[in-house]
Parts: sequence; structure tokens; C-alpha cells
Amino acid sequence: MREPAQWKVDLVNSITEEINESPVSAVISIKGLRNKEFQKIRNDVRGQVRIQVFRARLLRLALEKSNKKNIKGLSEYTKGQVALITTTESPKKVYDTLVSRRTKAAARGGEIAEEDIVIEPKETSFPPGPMISIFQKAGIPAGIEKGKIVIKSEVTLVKKGSVISKDKAQVMEKLEILPVTVGLEMIAAYSDGLIYTSDALSITVEQIVSDMAGAFLKAKALALKTNFLVPEIIPELMSRAYLEAQSLAFATNFVDEKNIDIFIRKAVINATTLNSLINKDLNNENIENENPEKDSKPEEKKDEGSEDDAAAGLGSLFG
Repeated sequence: MREPAQWKVDLVNSITEEINESPVSAVISIKGLRNKEFQKIRNDVRGQVRIQVFRARLLRLALEKSNKKNIKGLSEYTKGQVALITTTESPKKVYDTLVSRRTKAAARGGEIAEEDIVIEPKETSFPPGPMISIFQKAGIPAGIEKGKIVIKSEVTLVKKGSVISKDKAQVMEKLEILPVTVGLEMIAAYSDGLIYTSDALSITVEQIVSDMAGAFLKAKALALKTNFLVPEIIPELMSRAYLEAQSLAFATNFVDEKNIDIFIRKAVINATTLNSLINKDLNNENIENENPEKDSKPEEKKDEGSEDDAAAGLGSLFG
């Protein structure tokens, strides 16, 4: 079997020693990050964390050689273009630090759109020339007005989740559109025998508080529904029992010193309603008395009709 190069052996030993001496180790992805952007982030976090770039295979070998409990599990996340972070800071603090250093950058082609990329109608700074064909090739409706290239109508250049082509990336760079978020992405971190993935590290304090509040409200609602007695629902149960007792007393006309005011109000409402009905009837009667002719005319017609009917009946009897 071929022996590995000595420089590789020395490098793995050096990485292993670094991991063993560091309270926290983390694997980060550097995929798609330009060297200039990487160096800027590295300088920004210098003093807080140490970032070293190794081949993924060598990093896995170093993790396998480490004597730390459960740290070999970090090898599972050591794939692709990765780097090693060693630090005395907590995994959560390191994660938040890296997130805060993320910036927007121009696309180069091949990236996945994080959201819909929409181009709005506007006048550009480009004079007539080759740029108009570049716009049209990318699917942007462009024309020339007053010596400038103008985008005539709104167009969704790339939909969320779609791959950004090189042609469209070129156009977006010309229009100073920065659709890509760049930065160091933590994949997983090791601390005190535990491995924390990015899913766990991305949880915020606000999210935890919100989830706990939601769980409390759901548990409280369930306890109220099932009458499961716990201190948190006693006030609500007492209020509900009081309202139900008041409703029962009201329905059965059971009067005591606590609900007598309700019955008084009910009596006042009933008396007011009755008074309104009586006054309405009296007003209608007064109106009828003031206009007796309206009632007499129909009666006279009725009487005349009766007399005619009686005469017709007598006539039939006597031929």
C-alpha cells in the first residue's frame, strides 16, 4: 500500500491538534464564495474565530483521529467545499456572527434564485447599441427612446427556485441587481460532546418565546375544554361558572342581592316597551275619533248593499 505524503500526515496531525485544543469546532461551507469576499469575512471575524481551509478528506481524517467524545460525527457534514472553524465562542454566537456578515452579490450564472427577480419598466443609462440585443436575448422587452435603452414593461426575469442563466446574470449585473446572498454558511458545530446543525443554530430567542407562548395557549385551551383543573385556568372557570349561574337565575326568575339589578333593568325595559305599545294604541284611537267620516262611509255602503239584497230577496218571494 502506498504511503501518504509526509506533508499530508503532518497537516492531518496539525488539524487534529487544533480540534483537540479548541472548545468549539465547526464545519462551514465556502461553496460559491469568491476569494475576495472570503478574505473580507475572514478579516472581519479575526480574533473571534479561526478559519482554515482544508480538503474535505483531510479534515475527515483529522476528525477521526481526534480523541474528543462524539466529534467523529462531525465527519458526516464534511463534504464538498468546506472550511474548519475553531473558537472559544459558543456555536450559536459563531452562527449569528457569520449570518451578520452575509451580503448581496451579483450572480455569475448557475445560482438558484432566492426569490422572484422582477425587472420593472424604466429608462436605463445605456445608449443604443449591443446592450439592446443582450436585453432582448434575456427576454426583457427593450426599446430605444430619446437616445436611451428603455425597458418597456415589467417582466419576471427569474422565478424563485429557478436556475439563473449566464445571459440573465450578465443583464442583472449591468442593471446593478444583486440577487445572490453570499457568506460563510455554518453546516454543523461541535461543543461539549454534542453536534449542533444549522437548523438548531438558526433558532432565535424570539422564535423560542413565541413557540412557548403558543404552546401555553393551546394547553390552556385544552384544559378549559376538558375542565382539567390547574391554577392557570381557575380564574376563567370561576368566571364561566358565575355567568352560567347568573343565566340560570335569570331564566328561572330567581332573585337575590347579586342579580336584583338585572331584574330591575328587565322590568324597566318591559315597562317602557308596554308603555310605548299603549301610547301607540291610544294615538291610533285618537286619530280614528278625529276622522269619523272615514269609518262611516264604508258602513253606509255596506248598509245600502244589505238593503238592496233584502229587497231583491222579497221580490223573489212574491214574484
